[in-house]
Amino acid sequence: MNKLWLLSWLLLLPFLAGERCAAQGLKISTQIRAVDPATPAAEGTVVSSSLTLCHNGRIFDYVALADELCVFDPVQKHFVVASASRRIQTLVTFDEIRHHTETRRLRTEEYLQEMSAGTATVGGAELEFIRFQLNPEFRQSFEPARNLLVLASPALTYRIELCRWEDAEQVDRCLTWRDWTARLNSVLHPDNLFPEPRLEVNRAIRERGDSLPVVVELDRRPAVNTLLRAEHQITTGLSDDDHSRIAKWESMLRSADLQTVPLRRYQQTALVSRNR
Repeated sequence: MNKLWLLSWLLLLPFLAGERCAAQGLKISTQIRAVDPATPAAEGTVVSSSLTLCHNGRIFDYVALADELCVFDPVQKHFVVASASRRIQTLVTFDEIRHHTETRRLRTEEYLQEMSAGTATVGGAELEFIRFQLNPEFRQSFEPARNLLVLASPALTYRIELCRWEDAEQVDRCLTWRDWTARLNSVLHPDNLFPEPRLEVNRAIRERGDSLPVVVELDRRPAVNTLLRAEHQITTGLSDDDHSRIAKWESMLRSADLQTVPLRRYQQTALVSRNR
């Protein structure tokens, strides 16, 4: 299976708009397109889509192509990650995520030291990109007329179209979810990007104080010639169909047909499925 959808999902998972989870809920429908910079964005190829529902303090995020549901529970301080087609689920605590991300970082720093000592041959550009991920530095700019936030670097650039949101506290709560999701993805898929670039993006959005993204574009030229563009349709309140989806997901998570497995087992099973 082509890994482009997975990379796009990990890099451009939707930023949530300000939620009123306990009261009226929130729905975000996201499409991610691979776009040729020479053509209009609307002509890009859809490589991933997701549905995110906020309800009663939890956030349900489902990616159909991966057949993966991630449920964020800030009260219990964990994620539940599940796949109905593979009939497995795993519970990942915040402490476990911290441990894995710290361990991965230490091992990567050791690897970089070995490469710098000349004990192996790896392209300089690849090593620099790894170093950038561990300690990203962006040049930040903002265009008020377009409400466009840009975080630029030689390694990659984010262009983020923002919209006003009335409650800065809601924005912060939602970006906290995005922070933890970035860390979780680095644990579930350790061959992909480190979370630090996305954490920096979230920090820059927090500095705006009153805005949320509706479009996020990732530009990795010249290393990657196509842009990845995530477009988010945000709706306040949940429909009857949305409530039915949540009830179905909750029933699935409680089902005896869904085996609870350790994180490593879940990773191995998911990897085999995606490589078929």
